[in-house]
Amino acid sequence: MKFFLDANLPYSSKEIFRKFGKTWHTKDVNLKSAPDEKIFNFAVKKKAILVTRDLEFGNQYLYPKDSHYGLIILRVPFYFTAKQINRIFKEFLASINVKDLKNAIIVIEPGKIRIRK
Repeated sequence: MKFFLDANLPYSSKEIFRKFGKTWHTKDVNLKSAPDEKIFNFAVKKKAILVTRDLEFGNQYLYPKDSHYGLIILRVPFYFTAKQINRIFKEFLASINVKDLKNAIIVIEPGKIRIRK
């Protein structure tokens, strides 16, 4: 499994996903300030699941389900700290079979997970 973390996520989140496969953060590949299209294209090129807080990636008209390898969208208040975000990711990854993430669109909110296959 491969993961690509968007710039709107803490760099420290990379360590959580790294336990489940190859993981990049936008900082690692010089895409920290890149437009969404470049971020999306990198994830597709690497066959990685895109992890983001950007709700636009959930728009199936802009990013159809068959155009990517999976998407995890984190919906938390803007004031959440890296520690709070990482706790949510740890709880989420502990509660699912990571193989089920492939080709799925997952929305994670505090206390709630929605999965679309």
